[in-house]
Amino acid sequence: MKNKKIIHITSLLLTATIVFAACGKNSESNQETLTTVTEAPVVTEAPVVTEAPVVTEAPSTTEAATESNTWADVSAQFGGEEVADEEVVDEEIVDESTYIAKAIGSVDAYLDPNDTEATWNFDDVTEYGSKTVFLVNEVNGDWYNVYLPIRPNGTTGWVHADQVEIKTVSLHVMVDQSERLLTVFDGDEVVLTTSVAVGTDENPSPNGYFYITDKLLTGNPSGAYGPVAFGISGFSDTLSSFAGGPGQIGVHGTNNPDSIGNAASHGCIRVNNEVILDLSELLPLGTPVTIQA
Repeated sequence: MKNKKIIHITSLLLTATIVFAACGKNSESNQETLTTVTEAPVVTEAPVVTEAPVVTEAPSTTEAATESNTWADVSAQFGGEEVADEEVVDEEIVDESTYIAKAIGSVDAYLDPNDTEATWNFDDVTEYGSKTVFLVNEVNGDWYNVYLPIRPNGTTGWVHADQVEIKTVSLHVMVDQSERLLTVFDGDEVVLTTSVAVGTDENPSPNGYFYITDKLLTGNPSGAYGPVAFGISGFSDTLSSFAGGPGQIGVHGTNNPDSIGNAASHGCIRVNNEVILDLSELLPLGTPVTIQA
């Protein structure tokens, strides 16, 4: 039997300590980058999802300097409020869509479906109060192989069908770091393209295949995160912690619009505040996010 590693993700929003790695202080030197969206993964045969690229590089143990406006601060300002997204997610599995596994209670995740003990456990809500969802990688009978929002990036585990509800989403976000662009696709159709700020050479935005884990109102539209912030399932490759959190990457607004189009953040993706508001109306939890160099 494999060694058991239990990871509990609590739902205590007001006491959350996770901080997005790329959400730097609000200053002219603290810029953000863009990413571009490629075509969303297409499901050609239910219920199999095309496998996405996986980040293999392990995160370093470099510590980040604490900033005054942390993600925990933002979380406390939200009061647990989450941007509504249920109407965006279809009820039935359809072709050319990505599968999302939504927790219907506590979820056990296994390294192998034949294991008798779970390796990880997830609450039905995240630390910030969002509903817990997983991006499906593969389906085998009553078992779903899903991407997990943990280190190292690209980690997958198996969850049983009786603990999740399957949804679909046809949207996909692509971030092209070299072009400083973020593109949203609905199938093959481009829905939105915008300039972004990405991580610096010292603390780059991680490349890989991720998904949206949280959608949160900041309660401070003029603050460093803008009016809305998304948490995604990726973590910094260079920062093992940041401002009290584990270095989780986010996509959010900014009060430093001059940073857009530059490599300016600690790894997060920054967009203009008008754009993040549009994205909050468009993107549901579980939306795939591809970040490429």
